[in-house]
Amino acid sequence: MDKKVVLSIAAHGDDAEFKAGGTLARLADEGHDVYLVIATDNDRGSLRMSAGELRAAAEREAEGSAAALGARGVFLLGYTDGDLCDARPSRLRGQLMHLIRQLKADVIFSWDPFAPFEDHPDHRAVAWATSDAAAFAHFPLYHAEHLAEGLEPHRVSEWYWYSKANWQTNKLVDTTDTIERKLQALYAYSSQMVLTVDEFLGEARAAGVDEARLAGIDPTQFEPLIEVGVRAADARTGAKLGCAYAEAFRYVCLEPPEILAEIPEIPGVAENPRDLESDPC
Repeated sequence: MDKKVVLSIAAHGDDAEFKAGGTLARLADEGHDVYLVIATDNDRGSLRMSAGELRAAAEREAEGSAAALGARGVFLLGYTDGDLCDARPSRLRGQLMHLIRQLKADVIFSWDPFAPFEDHPDHRAVAWATSDAAAFAHFPLYHAEHLAEGLEPHRVSEWYWYSKANWQTNKLVDTTDTIERKLQALYAYSSQMVLTVDEFLGEARAAGVDEARLAGIDPTQFEPLIEVGVRAADARTGAKLGCAYAEAFRYVCLEPPEILAEIPEIPGVAENPRDLESDPC
């Protein structure tokens, strides 16, 4: 198997870990170069910490998660949490296209731009910017300023899109051997794991759950509840694949070069190569 460059592009720290952490760790274990991009600094992602405290923790938590997954590097774009939808689309697209060209990314992970039921504006914004950047990074006239920096146009060949609704899932990845790494990557985002448990408790109370059932849950001791939730969700996906744990994606790829062998000879093709132009997918 050829070595590939894998680029995960998320809106927040813990997005990729929850949705694709086991798969990213598996790709790293298989020898591929995995890189993480986080667009915002999580500076509104807490019911306890200040924005300044969250910003101060962002880099440390991201690096801890990257180390757990076996990623080779992490890039923080520093946008304000919740306001990514207000970023100029061409600027965000350009930043992501720059990274795709710089790293020569073959495989992209991100939120699905076509998924319904996505309520977070940051997820929607990063999904569309990622889709646009990956689709047009091989066109030299898109963000031509990159060429002046010595970056070449680059074509992405695979996309792993995730969504809360698992919309049009067509690929399941066995993550049985890497679920522990996924959990460790999540735990590295302690600020976000505390928030996850705080949100769970808030939703439970709003739904009328008896307070006595919630009294023993301490959000600052988040590991047990996060582990139970992640294992339960990934076990349900794994059951569809016949393994202990798995993650689900809408997967898109370019047809492999072998398809050329299946194209019949067409009279005049040497003189008219455009006759073969078509959508490879």
